[in-house]
Amino acid sequence: MLGISAFIITMAVLVSASVSDWRKREISDTHWMALGVIGLIMLASYSVHLTGFRWEYACLAAGTAMILLDIFWEKEFNPLLFYPLLALLFIVPLYGNMQEDVFRAWASVPLCYLIFLGMYVLGIVRGGADAKCLIVLSVMFPFYPRFFGAPLIGVPDPVGQIFVFSVSVLFIAAMAAIPAVAYFVARNAREGGFSKKMFSGYRMPVSQAENAHVWPLEDIVDGEPFAIKIPKEDEIADIYLRLKEAGHEAVWVTPMIPFVIMITAATAAVALIGNPLFLIF
Repeated sequence: MLGISAFIITMAVLVSASVSDWRKREISDTHWMALGVIGLIMLASYSVHLTGFRWEYACLAAGTAMILLDIFWEKEFNPLLFYPLLALLFIVPLYGNMQEDVFRAWASVPLCYLIFLGMYVLGIVRGGADAKCLIVLSVMFPFYPRFFGAPLIGVPDPVGQIFVFSVSVLFIAAMAAIPAVAYFVARNAREGGFSKKMFSGYRMPVSQAENAHVWPLEDIVDGEPFAIKIPKEDEIADIYLRLKEAGHEAVWVTPMIPFVIMITAATAAVALIGNPLFLIF
């Protein structure tokens, strides 16, 4: 019942977020806050149900709450205090308990937080909403949900404890994005736009890019264009202005693919069918 409840709640929130992502390319943090808080309550309750109350659960819940606070509260924390405390809240209770499944599940939360946050910083996961979504999915599903015979593909040990649910979701969602890369390559090859950017975007007139759901991949320094990572939303208008002032009529862009829609489909697929990679193991 816990698995089916988590799945229904998650899908309802993800579908709502997907609609917003499709229409506006913007998603309210309320979606991810709701999933994060509900997931934390479910994980803590399930842990107590399995073994009874243990002081370690209180520390792990507090550490998970700090992770949610870090990604949702815009106020900056003192990093010399916040992050060492966050680390201690996980390290101390997990030390010596990693042989138990429930503690390995808790351990997946900070690990996924670091993985997805790092991928966002490196530009691998491009949207902040995408990273937040994946992080809260790791809280909501530290275990693979099991209900009514789902998933059809079994979760092997220990691979399933390494390739956790949210990582499987990202893998499937990324596979769904491959056709977009093929489109970029075909379009650039047809237009003669051979560049290392040809795998992540294409050239577009600046006047069109200003009103399209795209991110610029170039900016201007000393009158010359140079490659940039995905800019912040409040920087985009200034980038286009600098390009026009420098006399550049076209710019390399990458589309704002509504990736949360792919995450939503991948979540349903992994929960109901499973990760096809597990067929190898």
